[in-house]
Amino acid sequence: MKRWAITLSAAGLLFGAAPGLAQETGPQVEIAGTTNPREMSQYVRAALEEMMASMKTVSKLQEAARRESDEEMIRCVQVKLSNIRALMMVSERANGAMKEAQSSSNSQRSEHEFRKIVVSLAKVRQFVAEADACMGDAGSAPGTSDVQVSQAGLTEGDDSQALDDYFLVVGVDPADVSPFN
Repeated sequence: MKRWAITLSAAGLLFGAAPGLAQETGPQVEIAGTTNPREMSQYVRAALEEMMASMKTVSKLQEAARRESDEEMIRCVQVKLSNIRALMMVSERANGAMKEAQSSSNSQRSEHEFRKIVVSLAKVRQFVAEADACMGDAGSAPGTSDVQVSQAGLTEGDDSQALDDYFLVVGVDPADVSPFN
C-alpha cells in the first residue's frame, strides 16, 4: 500500500510538473517553430520509441538490482522507472493532442504539445543516466574499462607542482574594501 502511495504521488508530481516543464525552451525545442507537421510526427515517433527502449533498459536495471538484493539500489532505480513511465504517458497523450491540433490546423497548440514531448525525452534520457548511476559498479556493461591514474604515472613535464607560493609569486595584496561594506 505504501508503495502505491509513493508511486501515485510521484506520478501526480510529474503530471503536475510536466506542463510547467514543457514551457522551458532550449536548442532542441526551438525546432518546433520551423518544423512542418510531418517532421514533427516523425520526431515524435522516434522519441516515443526511444522512451520505450529506455523504459525497457531501466526495467532490466531494476531486475539486476533485485538480483543484487540491495534495497537502496532497488528503490533508486524504481523511482527512475516510475518517472520514465509517467513521462511516457504524458508524451503519448501529448502525441494524441498534437495530432488532433494538427488536424484542426491549430499550429500553436500543436507546437505546445510537441514541446512537451521534446522536454519529456530529455528528462527520460536524464532518468536513464541517473538509474545507471544508481546501480554503480553493478550496472556497468561488460567490456567497459576503468582508467586509474596515479602520481607515479605523471611525467616530469606535467604541471603537478603544488601552488604553495602562489600569493608570493603574484605579489598583489587584496584591497581592504568589500562590496558588502
